[in-house]
Amino acid sequence: MPKKTFSTAPKPKPPTDDQISAYEQGGAGHDRPVDGDAGARPTEPMKRLSLDLPASMHTRFKTACSATGRKMGAEIQDFIEQRIKQLEEEAGIFRK
Repeated sequence: MPKKTFSTAPKPKPPTDDQISAYEQGGAGHDRPVDGDAGARPTEPMKRLSLDLPASMHTRFKTACSATGRKMGAEIQDFIEQRIKQLEEEAGIFRK
């Protein structure tokens, strides 16, 4: 049986300073809303909210968001904003 020879995988070129800077300014993990994006939010400190959902509800919500090109987080934020307004009205809290 003949011996098999394997060549080493080519090594990628190291990124340039400009590429690193561009990645840090707008790379992965730094999603920015596009002008006119319904998910656009004012810049302010963020807080994380975790919630438990039944698996079937999570799947339905994720599928519906995906099918309509929406982000789950943006949809939840929109819902919370609407519900806050309802609760504030009910409680007699009026914001300017």
